Amino acid sequence: MLPEFVLAWITSSSENNPSLTNGGHVVFVKHPTRGWEIPGGHLEPGESPEQALLREVLEETGLNVAIIEWNKEYYPKGWVASVVTTEKPHEESWQVTDSKVDEIRWWDSVPPVITWTKQEFIDLDNWYTSQ
Repeated sequence: MLPEFVLAWITSSSENNPSLTNGGHVVFVKHPTRGWEIPGGHLEPGESPEQALLREVLEETGLNVAIIEWNKEYYPKGWVASVVTTEKPHEESWQVTDSKVDEIRWWDSVPPVITWTKQEFIDLDNWYTSQ
């Protein structure tokens, strides 16, 4: 069964161990009302989860990524992909033209959350490190 939505846990291929718990970095996007979250969105009609994820990541971050593995268990209606980009983590934030994204940034810890929970990001980081 296909998911309703897909999300991306984006790390850099330039880091040896990109887990947040081991000094690594993850890309988060800042939504105008929901605050910091990981990129993603809903599948469009006829779109595969892979196509939706790559489209959403490009729209929300401007990054090209490669899918490593899917976590199809964490969210009942959604899948989370572990993905990598060749971009190196840096301290500067950046913007895209997507009106649902105020800012994009590499984080080395869980960012301040509004809608999401800190535990969700800790769980996803733990899943990532156990792959």
